[in-house]
Amino acid sequence: MAFRLQLMPQTVKMLSCCQAAVRERVLHELGAIFSGPMLGAESHGGAESFAACRLPSGFHVRYAVDHEHGLAHLLELRGPEEELPAGAL
Repeated sequence: MAFRLQLMPQTVKMLSCCQAAVRERVLHELGAIFSGPMLGAESHGGAESFAACRLPSGFHVRYAVDHEHGLAHLLELRGPEEELPAGAL
């Protein structure tokens, strides 16, 4: 199951500041997460789940997944040099 990705304003701003090649890589990596079996294989009964990870490009992301509506909300995106708050990963 593929999820529709919804970007929060902060994440749009971060991506728009990136060079085109970097932006394309980050979006490709996000697409791999949100279209992969990692999310689609789990049944959460419509519950929303929250997670954080570091992409292969080094960017840090926090996201929420709404399984009932097939939405992935990209809540926060930080550059490779920035750290997410303690306990976020």
